[in-house]
This record gives sequence, structure tokens and C-alpha cells, in this order.
Amino acid sequence: MGILERKEREKQMRRDTIVRAAEAVFFEKGLRAATLDEVAERAEVSKGTIYLYFASKEDLYCALMTRGLRLLLETFRESKPEEVGPAGALGRLGGAYLDFSRRQTYLFRMLSAVESPSVTENASPEIFSELEDASDNVLGYVATFVQKGIDTGIFRSDISAHEAVVLFWVSLSGILNLKQRSTIFKGTSALKADSIIATVDFDSLYSKCQTYLLDLLMPNEPQSTEKSSLNVKQTVKQLRAMGRK
Repeated sequence: MGILERKEREKQMRRDTIVRAAEAVFFEKGLRAATLDEVAERAEVSKGTIYLYFASKEDLYCALMTRGLRLLLETFRESKPEEVGPAGALGRLGGAYLDFSRRQTYLFRMLSAVESPSVTENASPEIFSELEDASDNVLGYVATFVQKGIDTGIFRSDISAHEAVVLFWVSLSGILNLKQRSTIFKGTSALKADSIIATVDFDSLYSKCQTYLLDLLMPNEPQSTEKSSLNVKQTVKQLRAMGRK
């Protein structure tokens, strides 16, 4: 390994250390209350070192969201959606997204902050561009399986792959966000026991939503091949089974 390569590697490692320290501080304090001094102390670097990589707390927050999206993409790939047909692939990706929300609770919650003006308006263009690219990579990965279904006639062609992915993303993310909200406030005076959110089984609803969205992608006419029809029925059956667990 050459000197320049070693320096670049050390630089990346230091950047990663700062981001991981920021995750811990933001988790404990929240973006508004957290300070770069606390991040520097947790990362065991000087505050000046942080400024070599990030211009503000908002830059660090966006970097964390970028990390979250990259971990999500890795989780998607680990579900091996390419091993099954398009309908089965969307089922696996939906299951992987649910698993991500359970294992990476804080990072999942942070991703909703990407729409917050307090974050995006104060982030540097370079850092925010990295976040946008990471988001496009996640959505684009899912879109490839939707497009495959459209191209092979399994999915209807009057809905574009991008429209379908956004519909899936908004619907499933909304359910998971409400699930986390109900978990946080359940058992407190902030959430009444008989409120709608408190009485919903979100895991079951998530599975039902996947089934409904998958049905929406199906063409009105019967599938051209028995195999395609069987794959769809099996996927729907699996999704319903997930909701009963």
C-alpha cells in the first residue's frame, strides 16, 4: 500500500469514526441539543478535525442518513431478491425493509428527517448530493425488479417502475413510522389506549399493505403463464403468513 493510499484510508477511517460518534450523540441528545464539542469528545478528536470533514451538525446528520440508506441497500441485497421472480422479489425487499426498521431503529427514524428544512437547507451541497445519490440508489435498486415485472408482463404496464417504487416507499415507510411512534408512546399518557394508532397491529397491517400494493401491480387480465400466476399466489400467501406471526 502506497503512502497516498494509506493516507486516504486513514482519512476515511477518521471520517467514519466521527460519523459513528455523531450517531451516538444525536441518539442521546437529538440534533437540536447535540453539539459538535460532544461529538468531538465521543470521537476522541478535536473540534477542528471535525470541521475538516463536516461544516455543520446538519452535514453530520445528512452523512448519518446517507450511512443509513447504504445499510438499507446492503440489507436489500442480502435478501437476494434476484433469486425469485419480480413479485417474490418485492416480497423479499418488503421483508428486508421491515427487518431494517427493527434492527436499525434510530437510523430508520432519522431517514424521515431528510424532508426537514432545518436539515436540508443548512447542509452543504456536496454532503446533500451524497444523500440524494444514496436515496436514488435504494429506490433504483427496487425499481429494477419492478421494471423486470413490467417487461415480462407480470406487472401492468400503465404504471411506471418509478411510480410503483414511490408508492411502495411512501406506503410502507408510513406504516413503519407510525409503528415506531406507537411503540414510543404506548403505555404513556401521550397515547390513549383506545386511540386508532394504539389499537392497530402494525406488523399485520404492513403485510396487508404489501399484499394490496402487489395486487395493484397485477394486470387486469389473467397471467399469460401458469408459472407466473403461481409465483404471484405464493408471494401473496407468504406475505399474509408474515402478518400472522
